[in-house]
Amino acid sequence: MSIEWDAQDDLAQIGDGIESVTLRRRGSNTAVLVDIAIRRNEVEQEAQASGGAAVRTDVVWHLSLATGEAAPQIGDAVVDSSNQHWTILEVRHLPLLGRWKCTARNLQIAFGCFDRVDLQRAIWQDIGSGPEITGWNYLRTALPVKIQPTHFVVDNTIDPPVGRSYFDILLSESFALETGDRFVAEEGAIYMLESYEQADRIDVLPVAKVVLEQPTAAP
Repeated sequence: MSIEWDAQDDLAQIGDGIESVTLRRRGSNTAVLVDIAIRRNEVEQEAQASGGAAVRTDVVWHLSLATGEAAPQIGDAVVDSSNQHWTILEVRHLPLLGRWKCTARNLQIAFGCFDRVDLQRAIWQDIGSGPEITGWNYLRTALPVKIQPTHFVVDNTIDPPVGRSYFDILLSESFALETGDRFVAEEGAIYMLESYEQADRIDVLPVAKVVLEQPTAAP
């Protein structure tokens, strides 16, 4: 006598920690409702040196997809009932259990530690003497970020010497930035973008390398 075993029904009957989530496909607006999902092995740690402001949480999701549904892919996101987004970094099929085991990461900047900035891009016009900046377009307003100093450099080739302050701006999401864009803080400080790192990675926070626009006299 043969025995038929439905692993999906068996998983549903476990009942311990089962929740409904949404699987959002990377690079599209496609969203799949997953009625049976279990999260395991949640671990939180600092995502980048930020005094605890930027954190990452790793978790293992067990997803039971409907028959015929395409497998989860690296870069897809699991959205839980709290609207937290978990980016899938690794996928493993467990055919005997009828589900997918997905290692995922939630990257965020902790609430209560936000700085707010406006992201601006220069408007260039030739008004007779060559291209020059005539204004600024707002790309984002009140953008939540974490601003932290990295180093201070003194230029001794001029008199008096001038120092420039450099910062990292941690972003909670990636944007299409260009060298020369600037971040304007609520108190009026202006940070000019020099380079942009980690924008294409899904496992870390993007970082804008900036310099404070107003140089200061060296002590």
